[in-house]
Amino acid sequence: MPDKTADPPTPPEESWLSAAEAAARLGVQAQTLYSYVSRGLLQSHPTPGRRASRYQRSEVERLAARSRSGGRPERVGGLEIVVDTTLTLLDPAGHLYYRGWDVTDAARTASYERVAEWLWTGRDDGEPAPWGSRPEAVAAVRQATTGLAAGATLVDRMRIGTAVAATTDPMRHDLRPQAVVAVGRALVSTLVDSLPPAGDSKDGPDDGPGLGIVQRLWPALCPRRPSRAELGVLNTALVLLADHELAASTLGARVAASTWADPYLVVQAGLGVLGGPLHGGATEAVREFLRPVAEGRMTPAEAVGEALKAGQVPGLGHAVYQGPDPRAGALLQALESAGPPEEVWAGIQGLVGLLEERDLPMPNIDMAMGATAVCLGLAPGAGEAIFAVARMAGWLAHAMEEYQHRLRFRPRAVYLGSAPR
Repeated sequence: MPDKTADPPTPPEESWLSAAEAAARLGVQAQTLYSYVSRGLLQSHPTPGRRASRYQRSEVERLAARSRSGGRPERVGGLEIVVDTTLTLLDPAGHLYYRGWDVTDAARTASYERVAEWLWTGRDDGEPAPWGSRPEAVAAVRQATTGLAAGATLVDRMRIGTAVAATTDPMRHDLRPQAVVAVGRALVSTLVDSLPPAGDSKDGPDDGPGLGIVQRLWPALCPRRPSRAELGVLNTALVLLADHELAASTLGARVAASTWADPYLVVQAGLGVLGGPLHGGATEAVREFLRPVAEGRMTPAEAVGEALKAGQVPGLGHAVYQGPDPRAGALLQALESAGPPEEVWAGIQGLVGLLEERDLPMPNIDMAMGATAVCLGLAPGAGEAIFAVARMAGWLAHAMEEYQHRLRFRPRAVYLGSAPR
């Protein structure tokens, strides 16, 4: 557990940039960099053992964000929060890396569990042993979620399940990294193993010895047995969605961790923020947009026209990427390799082609997830459930980073209400 009396830790080596690196990141000459220092826009620090200056990556990134937006936050009304992290590098040009591991490569070659362990520990020992749930936690979660209203989603069950699982763990306040990793393995397993089967299927989650999270999650998402390739698509989605730097739900999770909330509460915070239609719930809007095209009830042009009439085509563009969202291409490629129904796939391909032809923003991961839900015949809410299971890996990795600090988040508000009386 963190030492409550310890001084704030020195930023890790990865948090620093040399003068040349800082200038390159800002797109300026060395002389301009030095002028930023003299004007108080940037602080230089001595490099231990060398006669050279170095710069905190977070300060450089903050200044770069201001420069891109003309001195204002990048989005109107947006908060500018920069956090040092060694976890995920998001390159706006169209690349994503987990601790230096290209995410598209990871999605092709590794299981979700292996990638999660890499995010948590920074070690890669190959495919880990199968994760196990705690029987007492599974029993308690199933009991607590029995009899929920028909409209309860899979993620509703995960929110309840996370709270219930916490009550069965007397050691949940142990915040040491190895303890958090153990919670991560058990909690993801418990939540997946507690989900009911989809539709009218009598098959519950597969929980036999040696089965991974993908095999155990599938029955809750789809009422039919999967092919090996379809399980590969699900694994690809879980890996691609495991983390995405400081997305809204991850910020919520880090804020919870900054108070030294236990790992279950961190996941609860992430699940709460995830639920909005602008975040984890976006897949359903894309699914409804794609469905009439996939079923042959609309042409791609008609579907896009209707969406434009409503004000927005869902699943396009991204607030951070200036180039393509690399996750979208990787997931669509995996989906095509799985051999989706020809007519369905042709409709989706025609729609994506029309978007490119009209020079609309590029598809993002929500478009790819919507296409996955349609092509694989997943149950309603399956996309959000996949997102939630995947992102638990990232939330807990960020929590372990944040546990090294002490209550760092305290933004201030600008009061615009009535004058005091």
